[in-house]
Amino acid sequence: MQIKSLSVLVIVVVVSSLANAQQDGRRTAVSDGFRPSAWNNPCPRVYAQVGAMFLQRTPQFSNQPIVVDPTVDSTLLSTSDLNFNVDPGLQATIGMRTIGGRTVELDYFGLFEGNASAVVAAPDANAFLTFPNNLVGNVFVDMDQVSVNYTSSVQSVAVNLLSCFGGCDTACDSCDGCDGFGNGGGARCRSLSWFAGFRYLNVSERLDLQAQRNDINGVENGSYNIRTRNNLYGAQLGARMRRTQGRFGWDGAGFGGIFGNDANQTQSVTDFPNFALRPSVSSNQGGAAFVGGGNTSGLYRLNNVWNLRAGYNVIWIEGLALAPDQLDYDFAAAQGGSQLNNNGGMFLHGVNVGLAANW
Repeated sequence: MQIKSLSVLVIVVVVSSLANAQQDGRRTAVSDGFRPSAWNNPCPRVYAQVGAMFLQRTPQFSNQPIVVDPTVDSTLLSTSDLNFNVDPGLQATIGMRTIGGRTVELDYFGLFEGNASAVVAAPDANAFLTFPNNLVGNVFVDMDQVSVNYTSSVQSVAVNLLSCFGGCDTACDSCDGCDGFGNGGGARCRSLSWFAGFRYLNVSERLDLQAQRNDINGVENGSYNIRTRNNLYGAQLGARMRRTQGRFGWDGAGFGGIFGNDANQTQSVTDFPNFALRPSVSSNQGGAAFVGGGNTSGLYRLNNVWNLRAGYNVIWIEGLALAPDQLDYDFAAAQGGSQLNNNGGMFLHGVNVGLAANW
């Protein structure tokens, strides 16, 4: 919670700085006769970024028990025991200024499938392991072992229309030589871009519970499987600021929007010996969602076009149907598990490193 509060504060500070920077922002210096290098051009005609992301995802679902021992009123495993590690992802952006002076930008980020797992076994011969409030099934009553596997992936693509304002301060009479490579002491360049666009974001999850029970005839196996898919569509607004001088620079950006979420879930329960203990069910539901995020990165010039980028990212999503929130242990009811809960959320934060180019 402290990390989340700090990250939200970072977004607020970045966006506030972007708003304040507009007071001294000017149209790109290229239109005023100045010809900066591609590296420090405040509003380049074409630009591209590609980089790796390493993000920690924290799903915001309700905490509930998974495996209990009702004879001693004990919870042996709960959804709070499912924690993701830092997972890799990819981010790529390309933008091009149009004839009208606006910039069309295509942005993508994806977080590869992450995994959180846990295993619990009967601590002794007197233990009586079950799922909460369930006494139905061959395997699911007096279980000996339960393994839980929770996977999640995030994919997003956005199309933005940007309006860029920027300028450069120089210390020489002829601005043609102030290119940030030592001529004229280097130009201090800055830019502010406001953008509006459309974003699609997908969050897909799987939750698999595998149960085992030791019988005199061997090991009996059963499973409880849940799949969820969230398709978020909506408009977004944001801003981006960039500063460069000499070989160094930094940039920061923030965005947010209200989205519609077309969510669905399916689940099935298979008991020993391989039969459906409860019919497979699925449900769909629409709802409102929020997506917001921010990034701040340091820049280091490699040459006139390319530069290194490394920074920190936060992404906040609300209004999701997360797999653990769909758990329903009423295996005796034919329509059990048919309700969809889309009140979950997800918070992602971590570092990025990559390359960027201006032309």
